[in-house]
Amino acid sequence: MELKVLTWNLNRASYRRRKLWSYMGELEFDAGFFQEVYMIPNEVRWNYHTFRGEMNTLLLHKDLMLDSMKRNYLEISDNHCIEDFYVPCRIEIGGNSLSLFSIYNYIGPADSDFSEFLDLLYNYIEEGEDLIIIGGDFNINKNFSPSLRRLALLAEEMTGRLSELGFRDVLREEEDPFTFMTPNGGKYQIDYLFVPEGVKILDVWHPPAGEIIETRPRLSDHIPLMVTLEI
Repeated sequence: MELKVLTWNLNRASYRRRKLWSYMGELEFDAGFFQEVYMIPNEVRWNYHTFRGEMNTLLLHKDLMLDSMKRNYLEISDNHCIEDFYVPCRIEIGGNSLSLFSIYNYIGPADSDFSEFLDLLYNYIEEGEDLIIIGGDFNINKNFSPSLRRLALLAEEMTGRLSELGFRDVLREEEDPFTFMTPNGGKYQIDYLFVPEGVKILDVWHPPAGEIIETRPRLSDHIPLMVTLEI
């Protein structure tokens, strides 16, 4: 079966961002990885199961059976800060067990916490048997402030490690791979979607940057990325 997966940093999305939520509703996704989500309006929650974290959210369409979903945390750690980096969920779909991880590394927890989280994630991947999709905003931009630079370096290493573990970086296969535009017009890829190499990618879509950034009020400073997979 087909699964439409959307990843997008919504840029401090509050309940009042009506244009943003309306636009997002038109995308008709099955699984959404969202960052910087402050409050989700009722019309979105009516259509999606919601798994919340610290400014990080997974939305799963209600056509997917609720009984097949559950939180899927990594190995227990005494360091509770690592839970701030991700929101997990496991679903049964198309006869397969599918684990979803929405990730957001940001100023708050220390870079050592993020490093510990990554070690747990790699261990989960190496020992698990289910399909895994990883998406989110990894803040991979070494021009950021010193407080984010170390996190950016760790996230950059993460992309290489995931490639070694058999994941495809969907956006890097596009001709114009960026999802974030700086105020001076610079383009950087800091949003990602990784899928196992054995999963067939049917379609990759993102709107023109101007459709998101030049809208008034601006929808976000990030571009949504939607990928249709065959599960």
